[in-house]
Amino acid sequence: MELGITIVNLGLFAGGLALLVYSADIFVEYASQLAVELGISELTIGLTIVAIGTSMPEIISSLVAILAGKPSLAFGNVIGSFLANLTLIIGLSALISPLSSNAVVLERDSKIMILAILGLVAALLEPISPGVISFWEALLLLLLFVTYLAFLYSQREESLSSFQFPVFIDYLIRLRFLTTIRGLLRKPVRPPRRVSGTTNQEESSGGLLAKYSVIVLGSLILIVIGAQALIIGVDYIATEWRISEGLVGLTLVAIGTSLPELAVSINSARRGFGRLLIGNVIGSNIVNITLALGIGGLLSGIEVGMLQGLVMAQLAAAVALVFHYVIRRDWRVTRNEGILLLSLFFLSQLVLIVISLLPIA
Repeated sequence: MELGITIVNLGLFAGGLALLVYSADIFVEYASQLAVELGISELTIGLTIVAIGTSMPEIISSLVAILAGKPSLAFGNVIGSFLANLTLIIGLSALISPLSSNAVVLERDSKIMILAILGLVAALLEPISPGVISFWEALLLLLLFVTYLAFLYSQREESLSSFQFPVFIDYLIRLRFLTTIRGLLRKPVRPPRRVSGTTNQEESSGGLLAKYSVIVLGSLILIVIGAQALIIGVDYIATEWRISEGLVGLTLVAIGTSLPELAVSINSARRGFGRLLIGNVIGSNIVNITLALGIGGLLSGIEVGMLQGLVMAQLAAAVALVFHYVIRRDWRVTRNEGILLLSLFFLSQLVLIVISLLPIA
């Protein structure tokens, strides 16, 4: 009987993870097509739907965990994914083929990612509520997320100098994202795309809108169901194996949700799309830290414990700094540097396991 319960719960974990990841891919694909039908520009789609959609497994699983009263699982999932993206995904991809970078990745995205993780460290160090991401700290993380997306949109046609990190800081401090958003809202929306070759274009377009809307809604429901099944499985694993939920989030959940990105990244490396790969990984990390933890903190303050939470965040910050240095050296990630990043992955996993097993929260 107990064996049967174990098999069922492990099945919930694996099945929930698979459903979560697969449904997220469907969501991104059809939400993008729906946006095109509604006349939304490809740039806006890329900056919003694709950027958020690729991080959907981490975002939804973290939110479900927080609402289920398991903040350590949510925090561990985000930090574990952050580390896996920079070390496991980039490291293995670099072993397949050296990855090139550019000034935009170095001078803008990488530094914004470091700013986000250092902001998380500062939130955990804050003396009024140490070890907790409070409502106002979560609001600041969301502010950084909105500013980042608005900045990407506003600078899309500017020269390379406009992508410098100080320009972003000025944009953030002056709250210029409000001007960008106001201008975007006032911008006339293109009429919905018409389908040629049909006798009744409006009916055809309306049919596509209905079809895509149903698929998007259905995939979103499946994402939530998958996340819920995943959390049930994690709860059983943590209880029966006597390990912390945070450790499960840091390892099994984080690596599991990163497996599709790993497969895509290896394929991209083989095809010579290293620059795009690095940019996507960094963008995913920015979204995970600012949006997933930001929304979670608004819904319910995320209490992770001073020791464990702070060490996890500081470790992620240290890895981000090493990663930035690796890119800065020669604008590429070589095979030897890929080995270094993979070594950091296994070292970070070991450190996180030790920290998660400590009795002090």
